[in-house]
Formats: sequence, structure tokens, C-alpha cells
Amino acid sequence: MSTLRAFAMAAGFSLILAQPLKSAEALLSCVWQSRGADHGTRTFEITFDQHDQRAHIAGDESLPATISDTQISFSVNISGSVFQYVIDRTTGFGTLTIRDKVMYSGICKSAGPAAADRAKD
Repeated sequence: MSTLRAFAMAAGFSLILAQPLKSAEALLSCVWQSRGADHGTRTFEITFDQHDQRAHIAGDESLPATISDTQISFSVNISGSVFQYVIDRTTGFGTLTIRDKVMYSGICKSAGPAAADRAKD
């Protein structure tokens, strides 16, 4: 093996290993409004882990989630009711569906590092 080829392979491996690992967890802050007559507002934070494909909302862990670069979708079973969340990562627009009926919709945005630190406490 030539010296140049060996150097190129070593450099390639070092680049792969030297890249900082992205934090698996991210925090979103969401404000959604109900579709019902009262138009109540719901504010909450979602912590999601793309590596483990899980989401946490208000202390409840989701059923297995589907988390891609473009969308987050997950369900949470609370006392027998299944709440289905879908959030578009490009626009931040999301919906909460119960029994195939959209109950809330609104916008989620990245909560930033300070909020992520608070969520861990």
C-alpha cells in the first residue's frame, strides 16, 4: 500500500472519529390552539431523541416514535386514550389528533440550550 493511500485512509478514519457527536436529545417548545369552540391554548415542551426514536411530553414517554430530519410523529397513551402528535420539522407546524380528529394545532420551535438544561433537572 502506498504511503499516500495509507495517509488518505487514516485521515478519513480520523475525520469520522473526530466529528463531534450531535446531542441525541432536542427540545421543542410548542404553543397550540384547540380546534373546538373555546379555542383554548395549550403550551408544552417536547424532548425528543432521534437516536432512540422516543419523545417525552409532560413527563410521559411516547410509544415508539418516527423521528426523521423532516417530521416527528409519535403517540402517547394516557389512561387509555391515544394522543397522536405529528410535527413538520421544516415549518414547525404540528397537530394533536385523538380518535382521528384533530383537536389542537400550532407551532413548535427549538427551545434552545438553556431550556434543554432546565428540562434535564
